[in-house]
Amino acid sequence: MYSASTPHLIILIKDLKIAFEISDLGEPSFLLGLHIMDTSNGIALTQEVSIRTILSQFGMENSIMVSIPFPKGITFMKETTEQPKEQVTLYQSMIGSLMYLVACTRPDLPYTI
Repeated sequence: MYSASTPHLIILIKDLKIAFEISDLGEPSFLLGLHIMDTSNGIALTQEVSIRTILSQFGMENSIMVSIPFPKGITFMKETTEQPKEQVTLYQSMIGSLMYLVACTRPDLPYTI
């Protein structure tokens, strides 16, 4: 990441303070559920906190982690009975939460979702 002492960054922050009422909080560590880390290879983004929150929200804190979200070649059968509206709403909420992760840091999840 850029150091706060980078001349271009100092000028940018100064200009922003003139145009807007802002506070310089330094380098970011969390932004919209993303954990931002400065590593020797560049910037790393994770959503571990968001993932743990989602798991907790749906009572899945004790789920087992796997390296591959879903095995290849698995097939599904269509449900033969109609599901109660509460289950459908819960399912939609789960899928929406997972899709947020996809949009930010987990492009490997859409096939599974």
